[in-house]
Amino acid sequence: MQPGRSKAIPSRNASDKAYEPAVLLMRARVLHQQGQLDEARSAYKKVLKKAPDNFMALHFYALAEYQSGNAELGIKTLKRALLADPKSAQAQSDMGSMLIAVGRFADSLASCDKAIAIDPTLMLAYANRGLALSALARYEDAIASFDKAIELMPDRADTWNDRGNALHKLGRYTEALESYDKAIEIDPLSDVAFMNRAGTYKDLKQLDKALASYDRALSIGKRPVQAGLARAETLLFMRNVKDAMATCTAVLKVEPNSAIALTLLGNCMASLGDAETAIALHSRALELMPNYEAAISSKIFSMDFCAGSDVEAQQAVRSSWWTQIGAPIYRACATPPTNDRDPDRRLVVGYVSADFRAHSAAFSFRPVIEHHDHNQFEVVLYSGVVVPDDSTRAFEAIADKWRDATLMSDQGLADQIKEDKVDILVDLSGHSNGNRLRVFARKPAPVQVTAWGHATGTGLPVMDYLLGDPVAIPVEDRHFYAEAVYDLPSIVIIEPVPQQWRSLELPFDRNGYLTYGSLNRISKISDAAIEVWSQVLAASPTSRLILKDHQIDDPAVRQTLLEKFGARGIAAGRITLLGSSSRQDHLETLKQIDLCLDPFPQAGGVSTWEALHMGVPVVSRLGHTVPSRVGCAVLAAAGLPDFIAPNDARYIEIASKPELERLRSIRRGLRDFILQRCGPAAYTRAVEDAYRTMWKRWCAAPFDEAKDRALRRGR
Repeated sequence: MQPGRSKAIPSRNASDKAYEPAVLLMRARVLHQQGQLDEARSAYKKVLKKAPDNFMALHFYALAEYQSGNAELGIKTLKRALLADPKSAQAQSDMGSMLIAVGRFADSLASCDKAIAIDPTLMLAYANRGLALSALARYEDAIASFDKAIELMPDRADTWNDRGNALHKLGRYTEALESYDKAIEIDPLSDVAFMNRAGTYKDLKQLDKALASYDRALSIGKRPVQAGLARAETLLFMRNVKDAMATCTAVLKVEPNSAIALTLLGNCMASLGDAETAIALHSRALELMPNYEAAISSKIFSMDFCAGSDVEAQQAVRSSWWTQIGAPIYRACATPPTNDRDPDRRLVVGYVSADFRAHSAAFSFRPVIEHHDHNQFEVVLYSGVVVPDDSTRAFEAIADKWRDATLMSDQGLADQIKEDKVDILVDLSGHSNGNRLRVFARKPAPVQVTAWGHATGTGLPVMDYLLGDPVAIPVEDRHFYAEAVYDLPSIVIIEPVPQQWRSLELPFDRNGYLTYGSLNRISKISDAAIEVWSQVLAASPTSRLILKDHQIDDPAVRQTLLEKFGARGIAAGRITLLGSSSRQDHLETLKQIDLCLDPFPQAGGVSTWEALHMGVPVVSRLGHTVPSRVGCAVLAAAGLPDFIAPNDARYIEIASKPELERLRSIRRGLRDFILQRCGPAAYTRAVEDAYRTMWKRWCAAPFDEAKDRALRRGR
């Protein structure tokens, strides 16, 4: 050791110690700005260990935790920062952003308002305020807040995009598109703006433009899974099953356990008639995400097409919707009804549907709505139609009250139903697209009924009745249903077809050969049906078959159909495939058909009635479920039980050896017979009698507190 050299470490002076947190904070900020969040969080902690009340360290540490996915810790830390400096507008604004992330929208709004009160020029506070207001469904106020943010900073793409979302929610689609376009102009790599723009185009049914926007988002490459899934769904809407399948497959290579991709791929398989594979894919999706509502609904539809499913299995998957989706909603939102229990007063009947438009489902319920006795029933229509048409306006004209529900939240719609004092609320969609079963889960009306649009049972114990008939739903099967079944003359009817669309001439008399036909959805035509139809065609070598459906516009569907018939020895030249057309042209195709063939296991309902109204009988096979029995139920209601087949052999016999004079007689006289038995006026009186009976039962029964408790427990 050298003389004079001390072994003691020299102490730092006070100014060095005071400076140390600042140095550490600078290092932490550099790490944070470089995206090294773990290292930045560690560095901020070191600062706070030496200076626990350092506002900047608390603020930035809170942001780092939030950006790392720890929103609650971020909020907790930011509260500490605001205790140190409650006048920081930026911290209040950041608090608003974090609170949005955890769903505390009202609290977020309060924080943003504090930030603006401190600094009225803080653009991000207005932008975050707009997001909070949008989440609270206060869209007009949100737009005003976004407009203020844009005034302060016109070139921020995110704000224009968020403004477009609020405008979309208000149904102001043209303005929404303008906002998305502006976001894209500012930031051509904003894939979110491209996807949101595509969603607006999709709602407007401008599918080509939607697809182009999704393709652009996909090419940017920031969110290949999200953009790919949206693209696949759009392709399915466009009936391009082949490309939709390819897109789903590409997504699954990136994310093999994507429940959404598996569900969409299942929907593709269902479109091609492979219900078994579709069910397997939907089941796999539900293993990964048991409460994924789209997968539950898709599985419900696929099981309706599957020959191997029975009533118990079909109703069980419907009940799973209640367990996973409906029961929690009921538990949180349902309240006892307060309607006047007068059994004889004029009743308020509400109908809920997204199909008050030119849609096949509307043909089944419009006759009832048109023929209601308004002295006894006030009719309120709750419409989910996004793009109204002439049929929408016709529905609006016949309603006592018309409510556009497209922009209403589920709770908002339930509140409106209660405000309208609806006594009997009728679901016209079941589990089909556009349904509002989440509203029915809230039990906003004393009596709830499901009927016509997808009358196969919902699985909701809060749905009191299902309108059916003894053929479609045999008594021995009714214990599987969540609803009580109420019998009508037919489970479904349709409005009469215009007389001038019909022809009284049997096509055989001019052609010299039998022409069979099916105007059902191609997805209903199972391999088992194609096998039987091929045997029918083989038994009558000169006969022809016409298949018509919009899905036939898809080349993949056309090719698949012809290949399936070809594999069974039926030449392509004997089969005519027709795609989309006007409804008149669609039904006038029946002028070329002597005898219709009902698919199975899912039979036709509306399509069977359409054929009968046009004078064309339908051969239908009696199955074991509502979807496989509805065609036979219609034939029974129309007085044609001799066209009902209990098995394949009898189906082939009836179809291949029809009595020509019987076909001629039916073509001439069936229409008038139908109108006498199941005409709109008579059928509507039966429906009204059903409603009155249901209402009197409710009036006579006190509120069932035990059932309410069981429902709140999810039973």
